[in-house]
Amino acid sequence: MNRIFVLFISISLITNVFTAFVHAQGNEPFTTYTFSDIAISSVNLVEVTTLNSSLTLTGSAESQAVVELYVSANGNGSIFRRRNWSNEEIKRYLEENYTIEVKVDSEKLLAVAKPKTNGSQSLSISFKITVPSQMNSNLRTTNGRIQISNLSGSQNLQAVNGSLKVDNVSGKISGRTTNGSINVLDSNDEIDLRSTNGSITVKNCNGIIELRTTNGRITETDCDGKINLSTTNGRVVRR
Repeated sequence: MNRIFVLFISISLITNVFTAFVHAQGNEPFTTYTFSDIAISSVNLVEVTTLNSSLTLTGSAESQAVVELYVSANGNGSIFRRRNWSNEEIKRYLEENYTIEVKVDSEKLLAVAKPKTNGSQSLSISFKITVPSQMNSNLRTTNGRIQISNLSGSQNLQAVNGSLKVDNVSGKISGRTTNGSINVLDSNDEIDLRSTNGSITVKNCNGIIELRTTNGRITETDCDGKINLSTTNGRVVRR
Protein backbone atom coordinates (compact mmCIF):
# COMPACT_ATOMS: atom_id res chain seq x y z
CA MET A 1 0.00 0.00 0.00
CA ASN A 2 1.49 3.31 -1.10
CA ARG A 3 2.00 5.95 1.51
CA ILE A 4 0.50 9.36 0.85
CA PHE A 5 2.42 12.31 2.22
CA VAL A 6 0.38 15.48 2.46
CA LEU A 7 1.61 18.88 3.62
CA PHE A 8 -0.68 21.89 3.82
CA ILE A 9 0.22 25.48 4.56
CA SER A 10 -0.50 26.38 8.15
CA ILE A 11 -1.42 30.05 8.07
CA SER A 12 -1.26 30.34 11.83
CA LEU A 13 2.43 29.36 11.81
CA ILE A 14 3.56 31.72 9.07
CA THR A 15 1.47 34.79 9.87
CA ASN A 16 4.14 36.23 12.18
CA VAL A 17 6.58 36.76 9.28
CA PHE A 18 3.99 37.71 6.69
CA THR A 19 3.98 41.50 7.14
CA ALA A 20 7.73 41.76 6.52
CA PHE A 21 7.46 39.86 3.26
CA VAL A 22 4.50 41.83 1.97
CA HIS A 23 6.32 45.13 2.45
CA ALA A 24 9.68 43.79 1.24
CA GLN A 25 10.66 43.06 -2.35
CA GLY A 26 9.50 39.45 -2.35
CA ASN A 27 13.01 38.10 -3.09
CA GLU A 28 13.24 36.01 0.08
CA PRO A 29 11.36 32.71 0.51
CA PHE A 30 8.15 33.21 2.42
CA THR A 31 8.07 29.61 3.49
CA THR A 32 9.82 26.40 2.37
CA TYR A 33 8.66 22.78 2.13
CA THR A 34 11.13 19.91 1.85
CA PHE A 35 10.05 16.45 0.73
CA SER A 36 12.54 13.72 1.55
CA ASP A 37 13.59 10.85 -0.70
CA ILE A 38 10.93 8.67 0.95
CA ALA A 39 8.17 11.11 0.09
CA ILE A 40 9.37 11.95 -3.43
CA SER A 41 10.52 8.53 -4.66
CA SER A 42 7.20 7.63 -6.27
CA VAL A 43 6.58 11.07 -7.77
CA ASN A 44 6.91 11.47 -11.54
CA LEU A 45 4.85 14.62 -12.14
CA VAL A 46 4.96 18.18 -10.81
CA GLU A 47 1.65 19.98 -11.25
CA VAL A 48 1.37 23.68 -10.40
CA THR A 49 -1.47 26.15 -10.86
CA THR A 50 -1.19 29.79 -9.85
CA LEU A 51 -2.44 33.27 -10.71
CA ASN A 52 -0.63 36.63 -10.89
CA SER A 53 2.70 35.01 -10.19
CA SER A 54 5.68 33.19 -11.68
CA LEU A 55 6.75 29.54 -11.63
CA THR A 56 10.32 28.24 -11.63
CA LEU A 57 11.04 24.50 -11.87
CA THR A 58 14.64 23.27 -11.72
CA GLY A 59 16.05 19.76 -11.84
CA SER A 60 18.96 18.71 -9.65
CA ALA A 61 21.02 15.65 -8.75
CA GLU A 62 19.48 15.57 -5.27
CA SER A 63 16.91 12.94 -4.32
CA GLN A 64 14.57 15.34 -2.56
CA ALA A 65 12.15 18.05 -3.62
CA VAL A 66 12.12 21.59 -2.25
CA VAL A 67 9.20 23.97 -2.76
CA GLU A 68 9.77 27.63 -1.91
CA LEU A 69 6.82 29.99 -1.71
CA TYR A 70 7.32 33.71 -2.41
CA VAL A 71 4.79 36.37 -1.46
CA SER A 72 4.71 40.06 -2.39
CA ALA A 73 2.17 42.84 -2.82
CA ASN A 74 0.58 42.88 -6.26
CA GLY A 75 0.68 46.33 -7.86
CA ASN A 76 1.07 49.84 -6.50
CA GLY A 77 -2.59 50.06 -5.55
CA SER A 78 -2.51 46.98 -3.36
CA ILE A 79 -4.34 47.31 -0.06
CA PHE A 80 -1.22 45.86 1.58
CA ARG A 81 0.84 48.84 0.41
CA ARG A 82 -1.63 51.45 1.60
CA ARG A 83 -1.35 50.61 5.28
CA ASN A 84 0.24 48.18 7.70
CA TRP A 85 -1.93 45.21 8.46
CA SER A 86 -1.87 43.43 11.78
CA ASN A 87 -1.04 39.72 11.89
CA GLU A 88 -4.64 38.86 12.64
CA GLU A 89 -5.91 40.91 9.69
CA ILE A 90 -3.48 39.23 7.30
CA LYS A 91 -4.29 35.77 8.63
CA ARG A 92 -8.00 36.42 8.20
CA TYR A 93 -7.50 37.81 4.69
CA LEU A 94 -5.56 34.73 3.53
CA GLU A 95 -8.00 32.26 5.01
CA GLU A 96 -10.99 34.05 3.51
CA ASN A 97 -9.59 34.95 0.10
CA TYR A 98 -6.86 32.51 -0.96
CA THR A 99 -6.49 28.82 -1.66
CA ILE A 100 -2.89 27.73 -0.98
CA GLU A 101 -1.89 24.08 -0.99
CA VAL A 102 1.37 22.15 -1.31
CA LYS A 103 1.37 18.38 -1.07
CA VAL A 104 2.73 15.08 -2.36
CA ASP A 105 -0.08 12.72 -3.17
CA SER A 106 0.79 9.35 -4.72
CA GLU A 107 2.66 10.07 -8.00
CA LYS A 108 2.19 13.86 -8.04
CA LEU A 109 3.77 16.85 -6.36
CA LEU A 110 0.94 19.40 -6.34
CA ALA A 111 1.12 23.14 -5.68
CA VAL A 112 -1.79 25.57 -5.92
CA ALA A 113 -1.96 29.29 -5.11
CA LYS A 114 -4.92 31.33 -6.25
CA PRO A 115 -7.54 33.75 -4.96
CA LYS A 116 -10.94 32.28 -4.20
CA THR A 117 -12.69 35.08 -6.11
CA ASN A 118 -11.69 37.41 -8.95
CA GLY A 119 -11.67 40.40 -6.63
CA SER A 120 -9.07 38.96 -4.28
CA GLN A 121 -5.82 39.64 -6.13
CA SER A 122 -3.84 41.88 -3.79
CA LEU A 123 -0.95 39.42 -3.44
CA SER A 124 1.46 37.75 -5.84
CA ILE A 125 2.23 34.20 -4.71
CA SER A 126 4.97 32.44 -6.68
CA PHE A 127 6.70 29.07 -6.54
CA LYS A 128 10.34 28.10 -6.95
CA ILE A 129 10.57 24.30 -7.05
CA THR A 130 13.62 22.02 -7.16
CA VAL A 131 13.13 18.33 -7.98
CA PRO A 132 15.16 15.34 -9.22
CA SER A 133 16.13 16.02 -12.84
CA GLN A 134 14.13 13.09 -14.26
CA MET A 135 10.66 14.61 -13.83
CA ASN A 136 7.54 15.46 -15.83
CA SER A 137 5.62 18.68 -15.30
CA ASN A 138 2.29 20.36 -15.94
CA LEU A 139 2.61 24.08 -15.15
CA ARG A 140 -0.11 26.71 -15.56
CA THR A 141 -0.10 30.39 -14.68
CA THR A 142 -1.90 33.61 -15.57
CA ASN A 143 -0.11 36.97 -15.49
CA GLY A 144 3.27 35.44 -14.75
CA ARG A 145 6.27 33.75 -16.35
CA ILE A 146 7.28 30.07 -16.38
CA GLN A 147 10.92 28.96 -16.29
CA ILE A 148 12.18 25.36 -16.41
CA SER A 149 15.75 24.08 -16.48
CA ASN A 150 17.91 20.95 -16.11
CA LEU A 151 15.03 18.52 -16.63
CA SER A 152 14.40 15.34 -18.60
CA GLY A 153 10.89 14.10 -19.30
CA SER A 154 7.60 15.45 -20.60
CA GLN A 155 6.97 19.14 -19.88
CA ASN A 156 3.67 20.96 -20.48
CA LEU A 157 3.70 24.75 -20.01
CA GLN A 158 0.66 27.03 -20.23
CA ALA A 159 0.89 30.80 -19.61
CA VAL A 160 -1.44 33.71 -20.19
CA ASN A 161 0.24 37.13 -20.22
CA GLY A 162 3.62 35.65 -19.37
CA SER A 163 6.87 34.48 -20.93
CA LEU A 164 8.29 30.95 -21.21
CA LYS A 165 11.96 30.09 -20.69
CA VAL A 166 13.37 26.60 -21.31
CA ASP A 167 17.04 25.89 -20.54
CA ASN A 168 18.85 22.54 -20.77
CA VAL A 169 15.73 20.38 -21.02
CA SER A 170 15.40 17.11 -22.95
CA GLY A 171 12.34 15.05 -23.81
CA LYS A 172 8.94 16.21 -25.00
CA ILE A 173 8.51 19.96 -24.41
CA SER A 174 5.15 21.52 -25.18
CA GLY A 175 4.27 25.12 -24.34
CA ARG A 176 1.72 27.80 -25.14
CA THR A 177 1.66 31.45 -24.11
CA THR A 178 -0.56 34.39 -24.91
CA ASN A 179 1.12 37.81 -24.86
CA GLY A 180 4.55 36.52 -23.92
CA SER A 181 7.98 35.79 -25.37
CA ILE A 182 9.65 32.37 -25.57
CA ASN A 183 13.34 31.66 -24.98
CA VAL A 184 14.78 28.15 -25.55
CA LEU A 185 18.41 27.25 -24.88
CA ASP A 186 20.48 24.04 -25.04
CA SER A 187 17.43 21.74 -25.25
CA ASN A 188 16.78 18.55 -27.24
CA ASP A 189 14.38 15.93 -28.62
CA GLU A 190 10.81 17.23 -29.23
CA ILE A 191 10.18 20.95 -28.83
CA ASP A 192 6.75 22.40 -29.67
CA LEU A 193 6.32 25.97 -28.43
CA ARG A 194 3.86 28.62 -29.59
CA SER A 195 3.12 32.23 -28.73
CA THR A 196 0.57 34.86 -29.60
CA ASN A 197 1.98 38.38 -29.52
CA GLY A 198 5.50 37.43 -28.55
CA SER A 199 8.96 36.90 -30.02
CA ILE A 200 10.77 33.54 -29.94
CA THR A 201 14.50 32.93 -29.49
CA VAL A 202 15.99 29.44 -29.88
CA LYS A 203 19.69 28.67 -29.53
CA ASN A 204 21.81 25.51 -29.59
CA CYS A 205 18.87 23.08 -29.73
CA ASN A 206 18.56 19.73 -31.52
CA GLY A 207 15.73 17.42 -32.56
CA ILE A 208 12.22 18.02 -33.86
CA ILE A 209 11.66 21.73 -33.31
CA GLU A 210 8.30 23.40 -33.99
CA LEU A 211 8.09 27.09 -33.10
CA ARG A 212 5.20 29.37 -34.02
CA THR A 213 4.13 32.91 -33.21
CA THR A 214 1.44 35.20 -34.58
CA ASN A 215 2.92 38.63 -33.90
CA GLY A 216 6.64 38.46 -33.32
CA ARG A 217 10.08 37.61 -34.67
CA ILE A 218 11.72 34.19 -34.46
CA THR A 219 15.51 34.08 -34.05
CA GLU A 220 17.26 30.71 -34.47
CA THR A 221 20.97 30.20 -33.71
CA ASP A 222 23.05 27.02 -34.05
CA CYS A 223 20.17 24.53 -34.08
CA ASP A 224 20.08 21.16 -35.83
CA GLY A 225 17.40 18.62 -36.74
CA LYS A 226 13.93 18.88 -38.24
CA ILE A 227 13.13 22.56 -37.70
CA ASN A 228 9.89 24.36 -38.56
CA LEU A 229 9.72 28.08 -37.73
CA SER A 230 6.57 30.04 -38.51
CA THR A 231 5.45 33.62 -37.84
CA THR A 232 2.39 35.37 -39.25
CA ASN A 233 3.30 39.00 -38.63
CA GLY A 234 7.05 39.03 -38.19
CA ARG A 235 10.18 37.53 -39.68
CA VAL A 236 12.46 34.54 -39.19
CA VAL A 237 16.16 35.22 -38.59
CA ARG A 238 18.71 32.40 -38.79
CA ARG A 239 22.24 32.91 -37.53
